[in-house]
Amino acid sequence: MEITSKIKTIGFALALGSFMFACSQETQNETNAEVNEAQAEMTEENMEARSSYDDFEAWVNTNTDRAETVTEDEYREMRTEYKRREAEVEAESSTWDDETRQAWEKTKADWNEFENKVQQRLGEVDDIDVDVDVKRDNN
Repeated sequence: MEITSKIKTIGFALALGSFMFACSQETQNETNAEVNEAQAEMTEENMEARSSYDDFEAWVNTNTDRAETVTEDEYREMRTEYKRREAEVEAESSTWDDETRQAWEKTKADWNEFENKVQQRLGEVDDIDVDVDVKRDNN
């Protein structure tokens, strides 16, 4: 009788241990799945923010190449468009990585260089008075 009791106790301990192991593995797998999902969402947000920045950078590069030929009216329009786009992109800057922030600083420096060249060539050009409204998506 004592041997049967010890075998039952050992069997119960083994069963309990295997159930505990199974539960801890399942919990760990669920936690890993949640972490992977959160990382995927963050990556998607970064890609969207980077995409809008890339569009802005391409627009700046295209227009800064015209520093030698732009007219005053074109320059006014470009500067207004730059300010509008800059405000939109800046609104998303909180989700950027360090690489995008560095590229952003370079893009702004390129635009400032363009403005200096145009103002040297054309003189001081008055701004067009335009209000820029940017809707922020605060999730």
